[in-house]
Amino acid sequence: MRRVRESRRVDERGAAFIIVVLLSVMSVGLVGAFLATSLDKVQAVELQVADTSAYNAAESGLAVAIEQVWQTYRSADPGSRVETIAALDGRYGEDEKLELTKQALGRSQYSVRVNRINAVGGDYADVEFVARGENGKAAHTLVAVVRFGRKPSAVFNHAYFINNYGWLWGAGITANGDVRSNGNFSLRNPFVNGDVIASENAELGAAGVVEGSYRIKDIGWYNAHYAAQVRPTNPSAPSEDLNGNGELDDGEDANENGVLDTYVYDYGFEGTTDKQEKQAVIDMPYLGDLQVYRDLAAKKGGTLEQGGAVLVSAVLGDDYGEEANLLAIGTKDQPIEIDGPVVVTNDVVLRGYITGRGTIYAGRNIHVIGDLMYVDPPVWPKPLVNQAAAKAANESKDLVGLAAKGSIILGDYTQGGWQSTTRTYQRPSFTQPYVVDPTDDANGYVSWYDYDGNPVFDGDYTAYDGGKKWVDAGHVKTTSRRFFESSFSDAEIKAAAGNQVRHIDAVLYTNHMITGKIGACTINGTLVSRDEALIYSGSIDMNYDIRIRDGGYEYIDIYLPREPTYRILYWSEGK
Repeated sequence: MRRVRESRRVDERGAAFIIVVLLSVMSVGLVGAFLATSLDKVQAVELQVADTSAYNAAESGLAVAIEQVWQTYRSADPGSRVETIAALDGRYGEDEKLELTKQALGRSQYSVRVNRINAVGGDYADVEFVARGENGKAAHTLVAVVRFGRKPSAVFNHAYFINNYGWLWGAGITANGDVRSNGNFSLRNPFVNGDVIASENAELGAAGVVEGSYRIKDIGWYNAHYAAQVRPTNPSAPSEDLNGNGELDDGEDANENGVLDTYVYDYGFEGTTDKQEKQAVIDMPYLGDLQVYRDLAAKKGGTLEQGGAVLVSAVLGDDYGEEANLLAIGTKDQPIEIDGPVVVTNDVVLRGYITGRGTIYAGRNIHVIGDLMYVDPPVWPKPLVNQAAAKAANESKDLVGLAAKGSIILGDYTQGGWQSTTRTYQRPSFTQPYVVDPTDDANGYVSWYDYDGNPVFDGDYTAYDGGKKWVDAGHVKTTSRRFFESSFSDAEIKAAAGNQVRHIDAVLYTNHMITGKIGACTINGTLVSRDEALIYSGSIDMNYDIRIRDGGYEYIDIYLPREPTYRILYWSEGK
């Protein structure tokens, strides 16, 4: 009996051993399979990481190359920006070709070349970049086409834009449109039927705050009382009973459907005012070398005429012996007529009626010495029922830009009262020194150079600018000239000036200052400048002309100053 049990134990031990061996073999197989699978996954992950790294390297290289061309474009002279980057494909010399040799980026490296450039006149250039990112396991090629050109500046999207601290002091001020500054904004109870925007600006030490109080009008009052040139509202027709009588009255049932209707107009007044603080600074386009606008005027065939006589054919003052200044007074029967962009190399003095669509660029000052009125101004019915019809009707209406490389001066500065009332606001401490363009030296705006070699104007517009003005109408003798004066003699300005300025139809833009003494005045367009020193009598209404929003593309391009920009037209993975 005992022997039999021992034999069974031996058999059991043998069976157990075989099972252990089988389990071990199976475990080894499973472990091997697991390890193989894990290794495959590790390799797959490594390939994916390598692939992503190569793509990111190509993308980074592309960004670096685009930034290099962008900086080259921005820093080039405005008149030769396109020509400067057009050389980067190597057609004009291998040494000028933009080609980034292999640069390390993490576990990968990238290389970039400019493959092709299509330069269209002086307007823009389309640059094709080819970037390759690679490592030992993966490679990617990216192709992008980027357009470098100029775009309408956002400064023209406001009724009042100041490239400094903004100020609207007085209950007699009304701004029908957004107002904005590239610094703090100070208000003393004006009406602002639009937004108030202040910018955080380290250069000025501005925190980007809106200080003081302002008032607004409701849509019903706005529609009922403001003139036809004031922008419409949004909604344009009221959603409420205007008279509060619970009934539909004339004009409240525009579609004759038995209900009070509402109509939307983009960029119209919405009946509210937003206070926007700590906003980003908007780069202001700068009129440096006017050659780009000379070329534009010649290309577009811009003209300024009156009574059949050509005052300016593209450019005035470039030819030897040609008069460089312009004084024009338009009448209702013989208005000043503008068609496209024109350039006057020195001073422009205007008054009276003006018609057409275009921009006058002045190499120095623009003086408006009396009312300047459109012959055919835009009309915005209130409430506005048919937006499309209003747009179509206003496309052909008069629209004029006045852009000064120097300053814009309003009123007759030869009057003693003009100088005594504006003087305080035309010089420090109200104004401050600021960096200018090197080409401003010709107009006397370079007072010194800072530690970085930048030219600086001291901010005193009442000082002599180093130039000369005529002493008499015969233009025989000259005398020293101040920044706010023109090159014409005081006698000529006094004789040509009208009554106190009470009406201006124009887009006003200057690198430096808008200043002057005006009456109870309405300005239909916009004011854009660095400094502003306007002294008004009784009231001043600034009515934004919405046709110029985003550069005027909604209606007609009147060739306002633009700022450099670029945008990506095409982006894909190449072979």
